[in-house]
Amino acid sequence: MTEMTDPLSADQLFISKLTAIVLDKLSDENFDVGKLSREAGMSRSSVHRRLQKLMNQNASQFIREIRLKRAMEMLQLGMGTASEIAYKVGFGSPTYFSKCFHEFYGYPPGEVKISVLPDDEGTFESSLANMTDPGQTLSIKKEEPVPGIKKRRKSVILVFGAAIIFLALAWGLNSYLVNGQFQFRVFPTHSRDLSIVVLPFKNFSDDPANQYFADGIMEDILNNLYQISELRVISRTTSEHFGAAGLTAGDIARKVNARNVLEGSVRRYGDEIRISVQLIDAYRDHHLWSANFDRKITDIIGIQGDIAMQVANKLNAVITDNEVRQIEDIPTQDPEAYDNYLRGRFLLHKANSEQRFDIDREGLMGSIQYFEKAIAADDNFAEAYAGLANAWFNLSAWGWYQPYYEGIQKAKDFSAEALKIDPDCAEAHAITGGYLVWPERSFEEGRKELLKAIQLNPNFSTAYQWYAQLLMITGPIEEARVYMDRGLQLEPYFWVMQNLSVWIYYFEGKNDKAIEACLIARDLKPDFIENQWLFFLNYAKLGEGEKAVQELQTIAGRYPGAGQFAGEISDAYQKSGIKGLFSWLVDVNMHNPIPVEGMTGHPFFIAWWNAILGNTDESVYWLEKNLEHPSPLYLYFNLITTNPDFDIMRDDPRFLAIIDELGLAPYNTRVPK
Repeated sequence: MTEMTDPLSADQLFISKLTAIVLDKLSDENFDVGKLSREAGMSRSSVHRRLQKLMNQNASQFIREIRLKRAMEMLQLGMGTASEIAYKVGFGSPTYFSKCFHEFYGYPPGEVKISVLPDDEGTFESSLANMTDPGQTLSIKKEEPVPGIKKRRKSVILVFGAAIIFLALAWGLNSYLVNGQFQFRVFPTHSRDLSIVVLPFKNFSDDPANQYFADGIMEDILNNLYQISELRVISRTTSEHFGAAGLTAGDIARKVNARNVLEGSVRRYGDEIRISVQLIDAYRDHHLWSANFDRKITDIIGIQGDIAMQVANKLNAVITDNEVRQIEDIPTQDPEAYDNYLRGRFLLHKANSEQRFDIDREGLMGSIQYFEKAIAADDNFAEAYAGLANAWFNLSAWGWYQPYYEGIQKAKDFSAEALKIDPDCAEAHAITGGYLVWPERSFEEGRKELLKAIQLNPNFSTAYQWYAQLLMITGPIEEARVYMDRGLQLEPYFWVMQNLSVWIYYFEGKNDKAIEACLIARDLKPDFIENQWLFFLNYAKLGEGEKAVQELQTIAGRYPGAGQFAGEISDAYQKSGIKGLFSWLVDVNMHNPIPVEGMTGHPFFIAWWNAILGNTDESVYWLEKNLEHPSPLYLYFNLITTNPDFDIMRDDPRFLAIIDELGLAPYNTRVPK
């Protein structure tokens, strides 16, 4: 047998094979990554890695895109209503299908139209043959039912299935030749793709310390672009992930699935400022616009809004009157206040995005000092109050300030002050929602504030994250997935988002997908202990005992004095399987607690492990103990309403009493086992 040496041919065959498998199982809503990998005769990790390399997407995204593209074809062929087609392409919910379709194509499935052509042009084959642009919309004649129509339609579907695979390969080949990278894109996601990533601005000043100023200008432009609901704006955290990677603007745009790129630089010499920007259509590698803005330091305020407006106009984005007012609203006229505000933002963003526990407490405290200086210069500066509230909230939420409630009270006071000055400050609404949920447990009031923040800033990734976390408490967990996916669109390279996504997959019972997300999260922050626990839990649920053992041994081995547990863990598994691992966790926590950060040495976790083992009485007992504990771990305790591991006791009166005391009774809607 002659060995294949052309790597492109191998890539084509791989994509073709996976596409055919997905199309064959199209209507099976339970068809997932695990089944795809088994059908392909590969491991999940191998499929995941190869798709990431070839297409910059994971296997779940690959399956979903094929479903959505097939749905578009069926809608164009008039093969049913949107609801009917949702089920035909494997979506269990028409509502969720409509949501995904809208996000992918930019408009709802109900707006897909069928064009009526003359008889001699109306066949599917002629439309396909005349299609020169892979993004072109097919025009299909919709015929009245006649005898034999079902047979004819079946043949059309078969031909179209073969044709779509051919087009996929042709488009991927073209992408490889043009970009040096194989990408599977039959059609652009939308003919009017208004997505943009703003890359970190470069500091071309003589003084490296002026980086805060370049970052601040970039963030202000980004925040103004956020206000325009028709734009999909990739977050700063994600764009910065590639800052030192040496990639081109086009490479970064493809990795974050954005069509347009805004690059910029700042030069500051004394009182003179030059801001240089250029807008690129990365999809076509086409320069759209560039400009220089020369200002005195005293005249710099407001220029960021002007730049954002020009960017939006160059992209032909529709900007509402309200959005124009928000962008043109200048929060302060005081240069000193603005400069201190930029310095505070620089430190706040660095701490919130990296969350390195060893140094970022000092960074947040430093940001607080600069925000206070900004307010001292202009006590009517709403954004400075919001930044101050944000810093105090994060300082307290991550346990870096004690007493905890004192820091939360400061966040509450400063966010209220921001809203008094500017009732439409999205950041202040989000912080308000945050403290209403954690720790005040006023879930419905918090819900209103977080949704208000999203309404005011449709690209505010933190608000999506926090609202998804609220839904992890109250349910429905399917809705949490929708909001988390939206957050991930904006923040695909933020490790906190990826870890939260794993939790939601775990609660959904989608453990294969949870493992995929764990791999991404681990790549982004390898030292985060909770991610290892999530690997352990999901491997245990999948019945992959050896991998679960390995993860648990790795966790124990990270801490001094815990090395002796490796043998015990292995013995527990050999004697009693996966149940033995949880029995060991219960025993070691009760009699010899491991000082492991995250999930051991606390009554709540003893309750959780007992619930997994089916020990209802023991689980209830330790849940009651958790209520009495000086630190009751509400972070996890709140989640018992959506965590399927507690389904064995949903109708137990003792459990219901605990739920009621937590204020979670209205949300205890899962069905008991």
